[in-house]
Amino acid sequence: MRSWIIVTCLCSIVLLADLGGARLWDRDEPRNARCAAEMLENGDWIVPTFAGELRTHKPPLLYWMQMVSYQVFGVNEFSARLPSALCGLGTVLLTISIATRLLGHRVAPWVGISLGTSLMFVLASRAATPDGPLIFCSTLAIAIYVQLSHRIVETESSTRLEYHWPNILGWIAVYAACGLAVLAKGPIGLLLPGCVIGLHAIWQLNHSKNIESQGCLSDSDSGSTAIGRGIFARLVAGILAAGRFVVAAISTAWKMHPLLALAVVLLVAGPWYVAVGRETDGVWLREFFLEHNVSRALSPMEGHDGPPILFYLGTLLVGTFPWSMFAIPIGIAAYDSYKKQPEVRPAIVLSVCWVAVYVGFFSIAATKLPSYITPCYPGVALCIGWFLYRVAESQFDWPRWLKAGFFCGIAVGIGIAIGLAGPATELLPDASIVGIAGIVLAVASCIGAALVVEKHADLGIRSFVIGGVLATGLLFTLGPRLADNHRTELDLLTQQLADRQRSEIIVAGNIEPSWVFYADGALPAVGIDDDGRWLTRLSDHLQQPGDRVALVRGNQMPRVTSHLTNRFGSESMDILSKARGFLTKDDWVAIRLNAPPAHVTASKTEETITNY
Repeated sequence: MRSWIIVTCLCSIVLLADLGGARLWDRDEPRNARCAAEMLENGDWIVPTFAGELRTHKPPLLYWMQMVSYQVFGVNEFSARLPSALCGLGTVLLTISIATRLLGHRVAPWVGISLGTSLMFVLASRAATPDGPLIFCSTLAIAIYVQLSHRIVETESSTRLEYHWPNILGWIAVYAACGLAVLAKGPIGLLLPGCVIGLHAIWQLNHSKNIESQGCLSDSDSGSTAIGRGIFARLVAGILAAGRFVVAAISTAWKMHPLLALAVVLLVAGPWYVAVGRETDGVWLREFFLEHNVSRALSPMEGHDGPPILFYLGTLLVGTFPWSMFAIPIGIAAYDSYKKQPEVRPAIVLSVCWVAVYVGFFSIAATKLPSYITPCYPGVALCIGWFLYRVAESQFDWPRWLKAGFFCGIAVGIGIAIGLAGPATELLPDASIVGIAGIVLAVASCIGAALVVEKHADLGIRSFVIGGVLATGLLFTLGPRLADNHRTELDLLTQQLADRQRSEIIVAGNIEPSWVFYADGALPAVGIDDDGRWLTRLSDHLQQPGDRVALVRGNQMPRVTSHLTNRFGSESMDILSKARGFLTKDDWVAIRLNAPPAHVTASKTEETITNY
């Protein structure tokens, strides 16, 4: 229990520290946060809207949680992100419970630390996006399955893990958790956790009676004999193994009560889907299922594509930082333990199934984003935590691979420090401060490597864990706040909002979602077109009564200046302020007419006069 408390406190610091310090990051965070705020303002728990328009991207679980958070803490960055952070912390605790059942209470804290400080998991848990709730609900479903199907049996001489098929009430609990996941992000909330559980159940049903066997569906005496007979025999054995797997898959799927699964998920999530379909005349359902599910699977959207498999393998390496420094020895430890320690096989197989389902499914889908596979990170943490435990207990017998991992940590840590102190400062002058995280990682890796050389690998891995936790914590506490200091275009907007009404500000071009959140609603805007009609609409707004202002990108200023000069005369425009766009070289400019002119109607020729 003490180790649970320590891990919970460490992960709470990483996930909650300075959670509201930085403003919401475009684009998803402000869209989700504003959607929840509008639903709360309207007293509407059914129809999601953003800037007054229907938002069909995601179901409502995150919005509901944010609405409750807003009622307690007010509408701000902290309350918008708090639901995800709490879901992240809950996911860590659920993963610890899985590890305790499958790997033992001594391994569980290592699993919790590795998950709660993995780069991509922390990012998902500190963002106002549906990923945090989805990861929690998916992990909850798998955790319920593990707790109900694996029983610890203690005898006078040993302790063993027995597999028992869950009863009907157990499956109802599993599918109720999947129903919540469907409310978080749609059909994948049932499909993918169900596949993870199904694959693991297939393995367990085929091997739990003889846990000393090699634990592979294709392993059998006839198969081994066939392999020795030649290529043809191998082909036949492979076909037979595939056939057995298909039969086992169909049998297991039926035993998992698929009709009950649909009934429970419909009972949990169905009422809202029916209600939103009725309230929007089916528009929300059509756009969500056809555009944001089917279309994303069949073709890349918004330029989000990449090579199958390799994209997500690379994502896993980055996303499990800093533990990915030991990717190869982690694989060695998992394989070695699978062969030599039958008692840990269920955990390793669950980890492999977890990763294989999510990586495989989203590799097939055309649209690819790193966040899509975040629900499999608890499964990855099982193997990472097991590796850390084995090294800490001096049970890992490949010191060369340990040294390679530490040297990789040194190289990556130095690379982070140099990168943030050099090229990154061109865009973010304060980035060098965040380079402290890289220095911490490099120093911890140096100490770890030195201790391995001195035959103290256990102390070496403990020092690396301390350094890794500190490095991740520093990245997410220092980095966002320092980067936020350079979002001067948002400062420009808030400055203008402090001096005038929202309706008095017009934006030329696309409005950033964060502007809608911080303006507490939609801003007047004109879309930039080639024939120059937007310039007339812009100038019409500026000459209306009141303190009218336009926000224009710097690359459009020559056209705006020429148009206002032609329409109102020279020196008719005042530039109130300028701000550099975040991570870009383009400016935003706030302008107004220097004196309220008499109403002027632009002629057809004036409308299209431009100056490039």
